[in-house]
Amino acid sequence: MARPVRFNMKAFFSFLVVFGWLILIITGIVLYFAPAGRIANWVQWRFLGLTKDEWQAVHTIFAFAFIITGAFYLYYNWVIFWSYIKRRLQEGMRMRRELVSSSLLIFFVLTLVIAGVPPFKSIMDFGEYLSDSWASESTEPPIPHAELMTLAEYAQKTNGNVIELMRNLEKAGIQQVDSSIQLEKLAELNGLSPQQLIEKVRDTHSSAVPMLAGYGRRTVSDIADELGIDISVARERLAQQGISFEQQELIKDMAERNNILPLDIVKIMRGEKISGEE
Repeated sequence: MARPVRFNMKAFFSFLVVFGWLILIITGIVLYFAPAGRIANWVQWRFLGLTKDEWQAVHTIFAFAFIITGAFYLYYNWVIFWSYIKRRLQEGMRMRRELVSSSLLIFFVLTLVIAGVPPFKSIMDFGEYLSDSWASESTEPPIPHAELMTLAEYAQKTNGNVIELMRNLEKAGIQQVDSSIQLEKLAELNGLSPQQLIEKVRDTHSSAVPMLAGYGRRTVSDIADELGIDISVARERLAQQGISFEQQELIKDMAERNNILPLDIVKIMRGEKISGEE
């Protein structure tokens, strides 16, 4: 009778390391071109059936798993590994120029990456370009992380009326409407993304500030034209709040520089007070 084949731990952890490495490559590529979190959460972006949060979870968990399985791999292959290291160290002593050159190259590349010098910066810039390419007026939330706000908070931030917002949602066939429920949760209960939820009431929602999508990706001139405000008046109102801008500067960049929301920029342009003002 043939003896049962013994379970090979070396092979087991070798396969785990390889599979983990492949998964990290795949998730890394997906996250490289995935949209920014504000867009991914607002439109419930998915790739191969997974949301960005799920891709990030897979990437993070398998990164930890890769470290752990790698440690076990070294444990079960320690004799071979240590023998290889000693042999390479001995060879390195005989090839000092190569050892020094490779060490300097690694240090040089690391320094350039940290300093943000091309071509390494170009790789990061291209990743940002791919992420930003998902952004448009229809995919940008009107307020950063609006999906985490309750209906009451959302109405307040957009200068709307929460009662009217709730009424319009119900007219649009939305179930379980409540002023204290988060947009994200309400959208999920109705099989929608937060973006689709708000789109259902966009045409009927009455607000002091029109429900324009993508404030952040517009310029002051764009918003002024949309709201019928003279650009010189808008510039003066912003200047009174200590806010200056370049002609083609985006609202989101202005808001970030002044530590306020893009919507606050719009409110100032309209001559309205923003949160924190007396």
